[in-house]
Amino acid sequence: MDSTSHAELVRRNVVEVFNATDADRRRELIEAMYHPDAVFYDAENTATGRDAVIDAIAALLADSAGLSFSVTVEPAVLGDVARISWALSPPDAPAVVTGQDFAVVKDGTIAELYTFVDRK
Repeated sequence: MDSTSHAELVRRNVVEVFNATDADRRRELIEAMYHPDAVFYDAENTATGRDAVIDAIAALLADSAGLSFSVTVEPAVLGDVARISWALSPPDAPAVVTGQDFAVVKDGTIAELYTFVDRK
């Protein structure tokens, strides 16, 4: 997998996975885009394994009804690591949260996802 594919993978993760409002569709996306042994790290949780990642993302999104994620800085790739910046915003309003994701890509899937939230 080349750097373009890594960049597209992390972009799709922000735009498609984190904006999926249907749990079944989100599960389908995660099953396609995440390694079976994926680990998702954020400041409050570490989720190991695809099912745990699905649950962790669902829990994060439970408090974001009416908000959507957008890419604020396009992905950069170095080796098998991709970085992307994002914002979580209500429609046509300033972001309520911004941050960056760093993803380690293995076998064309996200093996590790590190989410950093910018503190205001």
